[in-house]
Amino acid sequence: MKQAFTVIELIFIIVILGILSSVIIPRLATTRDDAKVVSCIENITVFMRDISSYYTSQGEYSLDIKDMSNIEVYETTPISSNGDVGEYYFVCEKLKTNISSNDAAITFTFSKVSDTLGNKRTNLNAVIASKTKGTVDGDLGYLLDKKHIATTGVGINHAITGIRIKR
Repeated sequence: MKQAFTVIELIFIIVILGILSSVIIPRLATTRDDAKVVSCIENITVFMRDISSYYTSQGEYSLDIKDMSNIEVYETTPISSNGDVGEYYFVCEKLKTNISSNDAAITFTFSKVSDTLGNKRTNLNAVIASKTKGTVDGDLGYLLDKKHIATTGVGINHAITGIRIKR
C-alpha cells in the first residue's frame, strides 16, 4: 500500500506556512528599508568626503559636480569654482528628472563664510527634510541628526578644509 498525505495534513501544513510567512515577511521589509538608510548615509558621507578631497587636491571646485563625486545629487544652483554658491538635493530612493525640495532627503548648500581672522572658507550646509521615524527619509534624517551630519531647520555647517594645492 502506498503512503500519501491526507487532505487534512496538507491543509495543516499550508496553515503553518501561512503563519510563518506572516511573521517573516514584515521583518524582511523592515530589513530592506534599514539597508536603504545605511546605504544613503554612506553615500552622503562619501559625497562630503569627495568634495573636500577634490578641493584639497585641485585648489578649486569643478563646475560639474560629477567631476568631484560619483554620488548622484540633483543640481538646483551650480557650484562656482571658488565655492561661494551652489545647491544640491540628495534623494534617497526616488530617481527622476524633475526633483524638487519636497523630494529631497537632504539639501546641500555651498556658501562662503569669514572666520574671526577675515579668511574666507567654503561652508557646506546640510539640511534634512524630515527626522520622523517610520519612513526611509525620516529614518535617514533621524540618524543624520544623531550623527551631527545634518538636521532640520538651519542645518549643520561643515567647513571644507584642506591644504589648497593647485597642480
